[in-house]
Amino acid sequence: MGESEQLADLLLRWEELRQQGASPSAEQLCADCPELADEVKLRIRRMQKMESVLGVTPTSDAVSSISDLAIDSDSPSGVRSGRPLPAIPDYEVIDTLGYGGMGVVYRARQLKLGRTVAVKMLDTALRGTRQLERFRDEAHAVARLHHPNIVQIHDVGEADGVPFFSMELVEGGNLKDRLADGPLDINEAIRITETIARAIHRVHLEGFAHRDLKPANILLTADGQPKVTDFGLAKRLDDDAGHTKTGEILGTIGYMAPEQLDHSHAKIGPRTDVYALGVLLYEMLTGKQAFASNPATALQQVLKGDPPSPARVRPGVPRDLEAICMKCFEKNVADRYESAEALADDLRRYSEGRPISARRIGAARRALKWMQRHPQVAAIVLVIVGIAAAWPVLSVIAERRTITERRAEAIRVAPLAREILDRNCYSCHGADPENVRRDLDVLNHALLLGRDRRIVVPGLPGDSRLLQRIADGSMPPAEEETRLPRLSEEELEILTVWILGGAPEFPAEDPANPTPPVVEFSQVALEAEAVLQDRCYSCHRHDRAEGGIRILHHRLLVHVRKVVVPGNAELSELFQFFVSDPPHGLETPTVEETGKIRRWIDIGSPPFPESED
Repeated sequence: MGESEQLADLLLRWEELRQQGASPSAEQLCADCPELADEVKLRIRRMQKMESVLGVTPTSDAVSSISDLAIDSDSPSGVRSGRPLPAIPDYEVIDTLGYGGMGVVYRARQLKLGRTVAVKMLDTALRGTRQLERFRDEAHAVARLHHPNIVQIHDVGEADGVPFFSMELVEGGNLKDRLADGPLDINEAIRITETIARAIHRVHLEGFAHRDLKPANILLTADGQPKVTDFGLAKRLDDDAGHTKTGEILGTIGYMAPEQLDHSHAKIGPRTDVYALGVLLYEMLTGKQAFASNPATALQQVLKGDPPSPARVRPGVPRDLEAICMKCFEKNVADRYESAEALADDLRRYSEGRPISARRIGAARRALKWMQRHPQVAAIVLVIVGIAAAWPVLSVIAERRTITERRAEAIRVAPLAREILDRNCYSCHGADPENVRRDLDVLNHALLLGRDRRIVVPGLPGDSRLLQRIADGSMPPAEEETRLPRLSEEELEILTVWILGGAPEFPAEDPANPTPPVVEFSQVALEAEAVLQDRCYSCHRHDRAEGGIRILHHRLLVHVRKVVVPGNAELSELFQFFVSDPPHGLETPTVEETGKIRRWIDIGSPPFPESED
């Protein structure tokens, strides 16, 4: 057992004995491991101080200042009742809105511009060097973040030597207040989480991690749009130290990832915020906190346990949505979504009825995770039941379940697979009965699955010629690439899922309610495609492809050669070509052309569509 696991067990034992009325010392707890006594003593003292501030358990330890705490709370210590409103130049302070982890937030009117704003001022009880540095860094971080779902900063200054900054006033309450009435509608929970995740992705692109995402820090506008606030604990991703001292815990237990609690500061980054986004989604779906309200108990649960599945707390939560949520809770940082944007994209796929990337945790994996957390007990159990004899049975059960789940997914995406083939292939393969290329009607299920031609081999996407030709760019025909766009990565994935699950028959299409296109028409993408055709096609068409680049092959540009980085034009080689000096003999692209390429990349590089005509 590693040292971190030993410490977690010792602290859990301390909590159990304390609930029984005992007061064990660190030395008594560490009788068998005296080398850990000092660390256990430090952690016990930290939790006692934290509980004292939160009013959870009375303790005799006095809290000398907020900087001694191991956790930032929504209401820091200090006498606030009756405090006079501050005088701030160019502002008329109206009243107090609330208290953040480091400061007081006031409602004020900015006199020069005649607008009502929120003003955050450093709490005078927290004017130490570290707190002042955090406050200023928060103002600096938020000032760089321009996003409709991030509270925007207006002004930065000082009043009587106390720093402050003003920001937009959001008067629709916060998510914490909203959740006091119970869980949200499932679609509303998905919408809010996706919106927040895309905002946090912008934070990450700007080089910061928030580190304190929780319902109280999600403000809501009058029409229900979420806005992220309170960047007091934001950490620069290129700063290994940040604001954190050795042994210090910053954040709100219950919303903090394991790496924030076990001092793995080097692992703190974008996926730390992904964990918190999962906790927010869990709470919106169930109306319950994922972990215990007692901070000491919650700390142990975050480090060693998992919350109950959302469907157990709120029956009716869809299994795919549950899989998305629980992927965020993975203890191993690498097992979570790679980015907040990836989480947002999976939620969008779920909302649109498309296959998601998250996979549900089956019985076998749940058992494996339990054994990893309880290795000694697991060893005894495995000896008793005879794991060697049981494993083949478990494997058969798991395989049958996998086949069933794949079949269900294939049936679900079958209408989308039909829409993809209809839009991309049917004009040449079936629309004209007198001129069906290669005698293949792509909407004729029996012809597609014919054994002699192996166009679609149920259960074996890699052996299916349909996918082979789409992947190598020869279907739709390469010579028609200016008329028929190449299939996108998303479309290829849907066809793969359909074939992997046995390629079930296409359901009858309802003319009154047709299946919407998987790839929606994008005017921005169409304009970017026109620029690429004009500027690049002569050297990068299908039969020339200098440097291996086929300029109209969207999947090659974005997913294979990766010369386009969706959402970030500056990191895209293709965009850099447009803003650099052209090779000898080539005309410099116009500002308008360069702007069209930038806009296309910045909105996520959607696939090139067919012309609406």
